[in-house]
Amino acid sequence: MSTVQDKLPAGMRQIDAGVYVCGQVLAENIAALAAEGCKTLICNRPDNEGPGQPSADTIKAEAEKHGISFHYIPVGHGGISRDSIDAMRKALSEAEGLVVAYCRSGARSTHLYAFSRP
Repeated sequence: MSTVQDKLPAGMRQIDAGVYVCGQVLAENIAALAAEGCKTLICNRPDNEGPGQPSADTIKAEAEKHGISFHYIPVGHGGISRDSIDAMRKALSEAEGLVVAYCRSGARSTHLYAFSRP
């Protein structure tokens, strides 16, 4: 018998009060995230970065079905830009409930979060 915990994204870890990062979120993870109180989902992974990766639009559609706000703030190989820092800061300032940010491994999301803090 599976639990909600079994359906959470792999590698999910807390980096601050109410803020988590993880690797790629899949559509089948969204219901479990909602059940855990996630209200804001931030995608920091550019579309088409890896084979078989679901598009941000696919994840956004599923998130919205569960009442989760979705933000697409991709950080590519060029690194973190001022625009992405500003967009992350804005998304975090508007966030209610738990926030989950994701990329391929969670590293870019962690760095972007750190840079976006006042």
